Amino acid sequence: MAQNLALLRSTIGASPQLGLVAKADAYGHGLVPVGRFAVQNGVDWLMVATVQEGIALRDAGVTTPILVLSPILPVEAEQAVFYRLRILVENDEVALALEAAAERQESKAKIHIKVDTGISRFGATPLEASELAMRLRHLPNVNLEGISTHFGDSGNDPERTEEQIRKFDAVLKVCTSQGISFKYVHAANSAGTVRFPSSHRDLVRVGIAAYGIDPYGLYKPGELRPMMTWKARIMALRERPAGTWVSYAKTRQLEGTTKIATLGVGYGDGYPRSLSNLGFVMIQGVRCPVLGLVCMDQLLVDVTSIATIAVGDEAILLGEQVPAPELARLSGTNSHEIVTRIMSRVPRRYRYI
Repeated sequence: MAQNLALLRSTIGASPQLGLVAKADAYGHGLVPVGRFAVQNGVDWLMVATVQEGIALRDAGVTTPILVLSPILPVEAEQAVFYRLRILVENDEVALALEAAAERQESKAKIHIKVDTGISRFGATPLEASELAMRLRHLPNVNLEGISTHFGDSGNDPERTEEQIRKFDAVLKVCTSQGISFKYVHAANSAGTVRFPSSHRDLVRVGIAAYGIDPYGLYKPGELRPMMTWKARIMALRERPAGTWVSYAKTRQLEGTTKIATLGVGYGDGYPRSLSNLGFVMIQGVRCPVLGLVCMDQLLVDVTSIATIAVGDEAILLGEQVPAPELARLSGTNSHEIVTRIMSRVPRRYRYI
């Protein structure tokens, strides 16, 4: 991760601040250990999805600015202010709840306006955003600190992204004409950080790239290094003749005599069931295809081509040899889901090299 963050810093230069998107348990890598390490290695902000994630970081001693990226409910305003969390808002209701909470706590709520420039998920429309800013700047217990938008497909669709940037800039122009300025203007995500330098502004929000995953082909091979290697052990071995059905529901019949390894991992651990008969693992440097349906707690793979193999041997499920983008392509999803779906019962071990 240190190498990835250094590469990202070199990409954006010294001026914009660097924010790590650490939502969804830091993309499955572990919120607290990853968040702490990132702050120690040059990250200026941490971004989370929920107030609860922000609280977990604060309880772990993290003092860095934390921005909650997803909508919150008015009832969460008290905790948001108490734990010094920055909040994205799209309307007066949440902003006024934060204002009231800050007044009761004799504090200031730090707010960033979210502008919806084309996703229709969360955020004020460009017209609403400038009007909202004009109202919020007068709240005595609110610090209208920032304004942001989020790209819909900056990795693949430059026209759409450029249109989003134009809409965002139009909002900023209206706000400036009304004497409203923001300390932090931010739009760039991982792909936007590389492909759209004009979107860097005061702060970039980098997620998937910081974890060493490059689904968009943004970097040269080897520049980013995946942080995570997910492994399982062989729990059983058997040889079965041609014609044998493998796993549930008769989705795979062996074409020849096959040596089968049963791995101690399944969809109950977050391994995608959609990789049934499609996925692969690496054992002793050999690519071993998944056989049959992925089970809740086990996974069957073909190890016929490995001469010497034993119960207890390791299989690599995900990592440099088994890239998340390739698994995502095989299973019809994105790299983000591959890493974030790994369940809590899978132990995480952290290596500081």
